[in-house]
Amino acid sequence: MSPQPPIDEFIVVGYFPDYRVLNPAWALSLTDIIYFSAEPRADGTLDTSRLTEETWDVLAQLKTDHDLRVHISIGGWERDGAFAEMTADPKTRKAFVENLLAFLLSHNLDGADFDWEFPATDTQFENYISLLAETKETLSRHGLMVSVALPAESGFPLGEFSVVDRVHLMSYDRGERHATFEQAVEDVQALLNAGISPGKLILGMPFYGRTVAPPHDEFAYNQLINEYSPAPGVDEVNGIYFNGLTTIRRKVCYGIAEELGGFMVWELSQDTTDASSLLLQIFDLVSGEESC
Repeated sequence: MSPQPPIDEFIVVGYFPDYRVLNPAWALSLTDIIYFSAEPRADGTLDTSRLTEETWDVLAQLKTDHDLRVHISIGGWERDGAFAEMTADPKTRKAFVENLLAFLLSHNLDGADFDWEFPATDTQFENYISLLAETKETLSRHGLMVSVALPAESGFPLGEFSVVDRVHLMSYDRGERHATFEQAVEDVQALLNAGISPGKLILGMPFYGRTVAPPHDEFAYNQLINEYSPAPGVDEVNGIYFNGLTTIRRKVCYGIAEELGGFMVWELSQDTTDASSLLLQIFDLVSGEESC
């Protein structure tokens, strides 16, 4: 096959939760890092209390040293309860966008990533799209990006999310074996069919395993490697389904062939730091160090 494009044609996005320890070495294999997460308040203010200035300082240095783009995450599981009330009023939406912009500029960030799981009614969905569009209009004037994280499974018209710069497809927690290659293909095609352009679509992959049987307990990839030493082509151990190196490789090569915008991972601290690293596998493929 022909050589792969250079990394600047694909983005590699990693989520870094506030409850983990930041590893500066991640910057060597990323184009973007998202610090998870702030919470919206009903009055349009932004709760950033979980996000420490010490960590922002380290991220700022990584941004300088490695040309890394740094973003803030808004919402996420159990952190998005005020979205419904805040987005319902145009005035509080406007206040939120202004407060968000001020925070981004004061911390020299590159954008904001939204994660509301999930709007419950058509009205809430419409208000969410309005928030995203209004945020995009304001942030774009300052050269800042807006992204949104979402699953392919939704009762709402997914094409409406085209108002943002990037759509981070959460192609995991989907069924018993929660993140198969086949599921990723199905999810990508669902968003493409909905009208999301390939260049905006960022394929998300898990750095954790989940038990096939309920209650679907989760285990970090590095824990599975340490306990079971699975071969690269193995995706299931002791009733736990995960993505090994071979499956990650297949997904990345599929994304490259489909000319997607890039790849996203949840979340960075769950990876290993040796030859079994999933992040290094992704980077080697998009950088051309390895070909599909």
